[in-house]
Amino acid sequence: MKEITLRSSWMLFSQLLQYPDATWQETSDDMYVDWCHLIQEENEEVRDTLQTLAGDCIASFAGMDAEAITSAYVKTFDFNKKSNLYLTYGQLGEDRERGPALLRLKQLYEEEDMIMDTDELPDFLPLVLEYVAVAEMDRGIGLLVSFRKALEQLQSALDKQNSPYRYVMEAILWILDHSGITEGLIEISAPAACGSMPSAQGCGPMWAAAGYGQVKEGTS
Repeated sequence: MKEITLRSSWMLFSQLLQYPDATWQETSDDMYVDWCHLIQEENEEVRDTLQTLAGDCIASFAGMDAEAITSAYVKTFDFNKKSNLYLTYGQLGEDRERGPALLRLKQLYEEEDMIMDTDELPDFLPLVLEYVAVAEMDRGIGLLVSFRKALEQLQSALDKQNSPYRYVMEAILWILDHSGITEGLIEISAPAACGSMPSAQGCGPMWAAAGYGQVKEGTS
């Protein structure tokens, strides 16, 4: 799978799983179209599978007004423990291990000079996906593999709810299944690829735009 396919897909999936505010609702179709152009050079199976799944998610919102879309998001992710977006909860539940796991995640970001600029916890899936989009590829995917149990449980919960977001989770797990990476990763090195990322892939500016993080002053 091409690097641009992986990085742009993680970023799109992150955006699709974020709170669907007015900007989200006005730009989701354009985000999808732009992303489809980015992965045009990918092989047919990968391109068709990912485009179909992401497209099915967006198409599921067709005919819904803004209030219905936001209400569905809140009901799905904020008021249902089985389908919340916090990976350590899905992996560990309310176990006391969750605290150290959250701290370790935050340390991983800081070790790579990425500073969270949000009130969200470091295991919030859209935030993690944005990180994976700019991290060294194998290590980023390894981080997601570390939370495979939580991701599969989330997909199962969304399937039972017939949620539009089930397509996004299916796409995430499909990529993991085809990544060749089966072991989770705890330690993550600096995102060396970040500095060479085309702006279209979202390194730096898109983190700032999403409000998730910024590079420390005095570092590059």
